[in-house]
Amino acid sequence: MASSEKIVCFGELLLHFAPDSDGNWLNEQTMKIFVGGAEYNVASALSQWKNPVKLLSALPENFVGNHLEIQLQNKGIEILAEKSNGRIGTFYLSSDGDMQNAAVVYDRFPSVFTQSDFSQFSFNEIFSEVKWLHISTITPALSENAYQKCLDLMKEAVKRNIIVSLDLNYRAALWKDRNPSELIRKMMPFVNVLMGNIWSIQKFLEIPIEYELNGSFDDENLLKQAKKSALEIQKQFPDVEMIANTFRFTNGEKVNYYATLFTDQLLVSEQYQSDKVEERVGSGDSFMAALIHGKIKGNPSQKILEDATRVAFKKLFVKGDTIDESINIEKL
Repeated sequence: MASSEKIVCFGELLLHFAPDSDGNWLNEQTMKIFVGGAEYNVASALSQWKNPVKLLSALPENFVGNHLEIQLQNKGIEILAEKSNGRIGTFYLSSDGDMQNAAVVYDRFPSVFTQSDFSQFSFNEIFSEVKWLHISTITPALSENAYQKCLDLMKEAVKRNIIVSLDLNYRAALWKDRNPSELIRKMMPFVNVLMGNIWSIQKFLEIPIEYELNGSFDDENLLKQAKKSALEIQKQFPDVEMIANTFRFTNGEKVNYYATLFTDQLLVSEQYQSDKVEERVGSGDSFMAALIHGKIKGNPSQKILEDATRVAFKKLFVKGDTIDESINIEKL
């Protein structure tokens, strides 16, 4: 792949503390720790699949930041780190597959990312040899500076003919009493590739769900709504070329998973089902990474969709926030 096809991701690097849900970590005085963050998860997968990747983020000027920087470099990720005194953001979530009784506990305010003014790197440094910019809606929720940086990066990317993707990740705990649609709609004119689902589209873009849904994964109205929402997005924001919807339905430990992709027509993926899930984190991020990978490679839309769906489903059985070597997008 040519060096002019780098992907730059902008977002917060986090530590994910994963205590077991039964509380044995207190007696054993040990718990698993993963490196995470939506944009990092995307960057990690893309790098594993041999795509040249940059991560624009923030790191503390201490041994924790140094160790993280080395870890990213070892993964083949070029890190553009805004350095300052402070702490890395963290969150707590058990990693034992209990999908019904899990709640994320964030501890990321303040952090070096939420406190950064993102002034240490110029546009020329950030966008050198870059073909693609990726951001999720988690990042603009973190601070006014982060939101403004998202907007500035997107505007500059458009000027430089760089593809822009946005993942409509909704985290209620991050938005609190604010209206997210007011901010995210201002970002949408610069987006080319969009990922989310019909519910996050409603939340962020105020495009309503008009079909009556029965709560089942095989409800045909889900597909009708996915198409209707996509058409409305393209009507309001004509530069959006590709709109992906992921559908994950859980019942106890069981999961049903499939996805759709809309360009000029609605494509539907194969459906996947499992009686048990090993990991809840990072499935959507791996889907996004596969979408970017397939689009850059110039794959047909149906193949992009099938690969992304298969990767995202397989991630449900890989512990941690990112994929591992067991998920090779070229050998699914």
